[in-house]
Amino acid sequence: MNKWMKAISFWVFFGIFVFSSPAFSNQEVDEINAAIKEKKAKWTAGETSITKLSEQDRQKRLGLISSKVHEEVYAIPELMSVPSSFDWRNNNGNFVTPIRDQGNCGSCWAFATTAALEAQVLMINNTPGINLDLSEQMLVCCSSSGSCDGGYIDLPSNYIRDIGLPGEDCCPYTATNNSCSLNTCTKNCIDLHTIRGWHWVTKSVENLKSELYTYGPLIVDMRVYKDFFSYQSGIYSKVKGSYQGDHAILIVGYNDAGQYFIVKNSWGTGWGESGYFRIAYSELISVVKFANSNIAYEN
Repeated sequence: MNKWMKAISFWVFFGIFVFSSPAFSNQEVDEINAAIKEKKAKWTAGETSITKLSEQDRQKRLGLISSKVHEEVYAIPELMSVPSSFDWRNNNGNFVTPIRDQGNCGSCWAFATTAALEAQVLMINNTPGINLDLSEQMLVCCSSSGSCDGGYIDLPSNYIRDIGLPGEDCCPYTATNNSCSLNTCTKNCIDLHTIRGWHWVTKSVENLKSELYTYGPLIVDMRVYKDFFSYQSGIYSKVKGSYQGDHAILIVGYNDAGQYFIVKNSWGTGWGESGYFRIAYSELISVVKFANSNIAYEN
């Protein structure tokens, strides 16, 4: 092999190594765990399905565009007397459908709203434990609420209320911006699931608990910082890293003794606590701005 071939081989190998290597190094994870220890946070960082991705692909796991919410549109909170801990996955049965994976598409907004609808249907029909799998793709393609480049949580909620969603089999998820005019969703899907209505939920720990207990799982938002991608277990609070983008998720429970909410994510089961995470009540008032804009579905 001559020197030119050796040089070419080196740069090809170097390029493959650089562009296929994990986005998070062991050193980065070690630094996050050190920051967790220093700040006495209560979670563990490590390699996850998300830390293995490139920075570009990690960005595609976000995608929420914040809605412009005005105070006058919030429902007047009526605080209920609620238990000290509660979980819709264990309330005389499991009313939360399995963890999904949005893949390389900024469609967290579609997954959070679809997950809320699935839970509502199970609650209304009193069919806990059923894997009701409704179509996020229909929201991405047909709702004019967003795309793989991001979307809202109020606009798809209007679509779910006014039109409804079919099953996954009718309109399978492709993690792409398919054209609605070419989509079979608009032709053959007649078994559509809807909600009676929805309302914004005011931001406070007590009000979120009350609304969750009264109405079911809540669609909420958060600002994601880099350390969150490495979350493996525990009660998350931000300790290190730069702001990455906004994200939509689903609160399914809470625990006063541990001072945390239980949240369903849409990054598959290879991240977090089998796809879920716990987040400290304190993150409502931190830079994470957890649950800044929140929606409850009504049925």
